Order: sequence, then C-alpha cells, then structure tokens
Amino acid sequence: MQMTLLKKLAFGAMALCACVALSPAYAEEEAEAKPASESDDVAAVAAKPEAFFYPLVRCHLIDGCNVQVLKPGATEWIDAEEGRYYLPGSTFRVAASVEGAPMRAEFAFGAKSMLKVTNAVEFATEPIEIGATERSVVMKRGRFSLDLPRTLPDGKFAVKAPFFACQNLAGESVFDYSATGDGDEVVVRCVTGSMALEGRHYKIERMGAANQIRIRTTGDDLFTSLRGESGDCHVLLDQGLVPEKNFETGEVKEVAKTLDFVLSPQCSIKIFRRNAAVAGRMIVSMMTFNPAGDMLNRCAFAEGRANVNSGELVVPDTIPDSGKDKTKEADADAETESVDAAPAASADNDEEKGEKKEKKSEDSDI
Repeated sequence: MQMTLLKKLAFGAMALCACVALSPAYAEEEAEAKPASESDDVAAVAAKPEAFFYPLVRCHLIDGCNVQVLKPGATEWIDAEEGRYYLPGSTFRVAASVEGAPMRAEFAFGAKSMLKVTNAVEFATEPIEIGATERSVVMKRGRFSLDLPRTLPDGKFAVKAPFFACQNLAGESVFDYSATGDGDEVVVRCVTGSMALEGRHYKIERMGAANQIRIRTTGDDLFTSLRGESGDCHVLLDQGLVPEKNFETGEVKEVAKTLDFVLSPQCSIKIFRRNAAVAGRMIVSMMTFNPAGDMLNRCAFAEGRANVNSGELVVPDTIPDSGKDKTKEADADAETESVDAAPAASADNDEEKGEKKEKKSEDSDI
C-alpha cells in the first residue's frame, strides 16, 4: 500500500513539474500573439482615410517663440507645451520670445499634415464631431503655411476667412491674413498641389501650383476686390438669374448665369453690393479689369430676380488708363465706383418698377 501511495505522489509531482515547465511557453505564445494583433489593428487604422489626421491637434515644435492656447470653453489663455495634444476648437497664438529674433512653431494635424509658423500669428481650429475625418482652420491674424499630403482627398481640409473659404487643399499653401481699416485683406498662395476657393458671388474651382491672389473685403461685405498676383486661374462670377425658354415645350425657367473670367497677374475683379430701396433685395454690380486698368466686363443684377438683370453691358472703347502711372490708382478706383453707380441704380429702378407692376396686377385682380 505504501508503494502504491509513493507511486501516486511521484506521478503527481511529475505532472506538476510538467505544468510548470509548459506554462512559460504558453505565456510567451500569448504575449507574442497580443502585439501581433495590435499591430494588425494599427495597420488597419492607418489604411483608413481618417489616418490622414490625428484625433487631436499636436503642438509639434516651439523654437524661439511663445505659444499660447485658448481651449474650447475657456476664458483665459495658457502656455502651450511642446509635444502636447489639444482638442479641436482650440485657438492658438504665437509671438516671438525676442522681438526681431528668428522663431518657428509647428502644429501637427497628422503624421504628414503640418501647419508651420515663422512670424506672429493667431488661428483657430474648428470643433469636430467624434469620428469626423475633416479638419479646418480659421484665419485670425498673421501668416502661416500648410504642408499637406498631395494625395489628400477633396473635402478633407479647409482654411476659412470671414468672407470666403479655401477647400479641397492638398500639397503646400501659404495664407497671409491682415485687418484693414474697413475690413480685411488676405493673400492666398498655392505653392504645390491644388485648392478651391469660394466667396459670395465668386468661385475658383481650382488654384494650381504658383497661383497667388489677393482678396480684400469690407467689414460689411458690401465690397470685394480680387487681384491676380501670380499665375492664371479661372474665376466663375455670378451674374444673377436669367429667363431661359425651351422652344420645344415653350416652358420658361430661371437659370443661374456665370462669367468665366481668367484672373491673370494685375487683372482685377470688383464686386459692389447694396440693399435695394424697395423690397430690400441685394443689388450686385460687378466689373472686371485688365492689367492696364481697362474695364472688360460689366453687369448688375438683383439676387433672386430674373427680371432685374442688366445682362452684359457695353463697355466703352476708351477708358482712362490707370496702369501707366501708379499715382493714378486712387483716381481709377474712384472712377470705378462712379461707373458702378449707373448699373446699380438701373437695377434698383428695375426692382422698383417690378414691384409697382406686381402691385398694379394685384389691384386689377381685385
């Protein structure tokens, strides 16, 4: 009986030793399997479109400058820390540590999506919903550059100003925002890649490499000026609604009319807006100029009214040349405004006549 008991104890000891010997092997296999699973997940996430951006904005570099951040919902600015992440919706401002000394700051929206600063600047990041794959920046003050992947899909990144927005950004671009006495002025440059730009009554479907334009808008948004500075880009200008008749069916419908104007260096576009005295509709007067200052196109219309549209007006052959003497630029601008008064007044009168006709028809019906 003792022999039997000893055999059982020996067998049990051998089994216990075997379990202890095998347990590290199982532990090592499990440890190896877990990182492999995590790496697969990381690879799967990296393959998704949202991998272009981090969920948060990272303060990537601070060199020779002070960076402050105003977090969403906060009322006090705090010092930003290099390497720290901040919620979308935060506002950043950068200033040199020593006035006039070189400075540099970088903000990472993704592994290959950077906003770079070399001067005093202030910008805001817009809040996003959880899981959103789009990012946008709002210009406040100063100059910054963006370095985005050339393969970034349309609709993923935007830069906004108070009166227009740059969309579908890819590649490198530069933005310089400054306040003027009566509004703001923005210089937009596409270094590489492409972007689109859209404002009230104008749209640029594509700006390519080396394209640069200057946009000035008054604070009340009643005047906009676009000037080409580098490269050629096509600007689609709104010319209001016009009636269009289908000769087969006799049906008449209102369609939007646009002018495709090539904005070359020193060419300009001027858009004047005002509220009509009757009905309060927005009256728009639009003109285009060549580098010499000669008027090329001119029209006026009321928003939403096809019966209040001057169409393309005849431009006189002789227009005072403001390009020969830079000292005459102010006079040319003053003349431009006086020239605009005619189509704007005409559209205003047409609006008033239209309202009177509608009123007469209503009285006759009664």
